[in-house]
Amino acid sequence: LVTSVEENATRVGADVLRRGGNAIDAAVAVAFALAVTHPSAGNIGGGGFMMVRLANGETQAVDFREAAPASVTAESNMAMVRAGAFGYASAGVPGSVAGLALAHERFGTRPLAELLAPAIALARKGHRLGARQALTLRWAWPRLRTDRAASAIWGRGKAPLAQGELVRQLDLARTLETLAAEGPRAFYEGAIARKIGGAMRERGGHISEADLRAYQARWRAPLRFSYRGFTVDTMPPPSMGGVALAEIMLTLERLKAHEAPVDSGLSLHLFVEAAKRAYADRRKVSADPDFVGPEPAQLLAKLLDGGYLMGRAPAVDPERATPAGDIAAPAGALAPESPQTTHFSVIDAQGNAVSCTTTQSASFGARIVIPGTGILLGNAMGAFSETGINAVAPGKRMASSMTPTIVSRDDKVALLLGSPGGDTIPNTVAQVLRNLVDHGMTIDEAVRHGRIHHQWLPDRVRVERLT
Repeated sequence: LVTSVEENATRVGADVLRRGGNAIDAAVAVAFALAVTHPSAGNIGGGGFMMVRLANGETQAVDFREAAPASVTAESNMAMVRAGAFGYASAGVPGSVAGLALAHERFGTRPLAELLAPAIALARKGHRLGARQALTLRWAWPRLRTDRAASAIWGRGKAPLAQGELVRQLDLARTLETLAAEGPRAFYEGAIARKIGGAMRERGGHISEADLRAYQARWRAPLRFSYRGFTVDTMPPPSMGGVALAEIMLTLERLKAHEAPVDSGLSLHLFVEAAKRAYADRRKVSADPDFVGPEPAQLLAKLLDGGYLMGRAPAVDPERATPAGDIAAPAGALAPESPQTTHFSVIDAQGNAVSCTTTQSASFGARIVIPGTGILLGNAMGAFSETGINAVAPGKRMASSMTPTIVSRDDKVALLLGSPGGDTIPNTVAQVLRNLVDHGMTIDEAVRHGRIHHQWLPDRVRVERLT
């Protein structure tokens, strides 16, 4: 079974499974296909997080979030943000190729060139622009049109391509062919890296060839917790999403929120109160763990302890909302996140499973394409905070709300969860999980059911129409 937002990519993954590949093989093929057919968030110029669970129960997390180039300073990064957070200076060192390669090297069974072939064909022969991407393209076009390489791909003259028009990406096809022939390190060394580095030097960016050579995707230990008989494995820091998801669900369990009827005032109130506290607390621990020492990890263990959750001040009042200002959190603002991520999930007949979320940060990322490569870069540098544990530093990865999650029961995969949506992702995943576990909905009902959102600040509740 393969699910993604784009039909060509979903078909690619299903074909890999039919030919005998496993879930990891299919996920790699889907990710590369999304870089071609869903470029607003699918990418090889951005990053993401992946959860992998093997049929034997082994579960691992792959961190391929972008990293800050060595030449970036706090001052230069804030100047970029104030200027709009687009363009060459907004790009971090891309992680997607390294992350997909890391997962494939350890758990894949089919040759990488075979998994790249469908994406190469989609780029070379072209695909029809779908309705979702056509809408997003129109929104991003004012900046995309100012980049010659980008406008040549997604425009006709001064106008963006319309739904149903053919999108061909010959430079991207050649880049993917290089990866198929030479391996994934070709992205970080050699001709591709030289083109990226050269364009950066010419156009005021920060990524150097040395930055590309130094980049490594990371294995992380999953953040694991139990919720009402289910085991939940989600993404640890630098994900803020997994931290928030864990605290929300554990708080709700201790408040016995599942006993309240679905969509009742009490049920919604308890969720909002749990979310406020989780979104405040995640600021204390969510940063690149390679840069912050042991204290955030120790604090994270405390945050998920039942004694802390029930004793956290101020206590949840079942009849009254707690003002956000009364909930303590570290000073300084987190950068707002764009909703333009994408998620896909794969499970094979043997029970191997992948839950993966990727992002360009903003829709169509930095709105620039490296000339001669077809590589659309993300603009993740805007996700660093001005101060605090998520402040920028050379080589550091920025925090993200991406929350790929695998839920199991009785040693078998029960659910593969994840979502686009920026800051709303943890709340989305939490509510879908509640709908399934607490309220007995089908997966379709759980996803379609209206949701609410509160992220501590601003102190307001956003409400979807309930269906």
